[in-house]
Amino acid sequence: MKAIHQVQQIFGPIPSEVFKLGLDVLFLNNNEFNQQLPDNVGCTSSIYHTFANNFFTRPVPSSIGRAKNLRDVLLLNNKFSVCLPYEIGFLKNATVFDANCNNLTGPIPHSFACLTKIKIPNLAKNKFYGPVPEMVCKLPNLQNLPLSGNYFTQVGPECRKLIWLKRLDVRKNCILGLPNQRTAEQCREFFSKTRQCPNEESLTIVPCSNNYCNAAAKFDQQSPVAPPPPRIYDALSPQNKF
Repeated sequence: MKAIHQVQQIFGPIPSEVFKLGLDVLFLNNNEFNQQLPDNVGCTSSIYHTFANNFFTRPVPSSIGRAKNLRDVLLLNNKFSVCLPYEIGFLKNATVFDANCNNLTGPIPHSFACLTKIKIPNLAKNKFYGPVPEMVCKLPNLQNLPLSGNYFTQVGPECRKLIWLKRLDVRKNCILGLPNQRTAEQCREFFSKTRQCPNEESLTIVPCSNNYCNAAAKFDQQSPVAPPPPRIYDALSPQNKF
């Protein structure tokens, strides 16, 4: 098995050629990389990508969806931000997607419903918001779904079943009626600011669905310089209890 193993305390830019070397395993964890991931991160045949414990910034590149052999994607403990790309739904062989402890935001892309082999999608300790998609809670091989430390506001019946089974962790969110949530003041402060993903409509695209082609075509036809109208999140009522 060909691999690049971690070497302590490397910093500076990663040569984009690394992702074209035909490596089975790529370990770049526990260093001081402080850049965006190269756009060609998906041009790889790797099975494991480990970028944990660095200072990677800005978006997770949408090209990651082309790395269809990936089984484990470890992005934890970095400074990734913005919203996740819907192309993650193309990682049909992934069993672990760990983006714990970053600055990622937005709703969970509906394309996560296509990750039918996923066991642990860890999105804890970020700035995700909105409802937890029921389709994610129904994934057939799901073992654990850590979503604590975000700003989710709703969970449906399927997700509540997982909470009862202790397989879904939604502590420190903004979900009315559940214990161990953020304070009302914390939630009001977060939702008092306008929040929007750059490609908001893409988050409802489900690549494994029958209407994927129509949805993707509609999204592709949108002008890249004309984003959708901003979504305004009203401050939560002071009367609401958390």
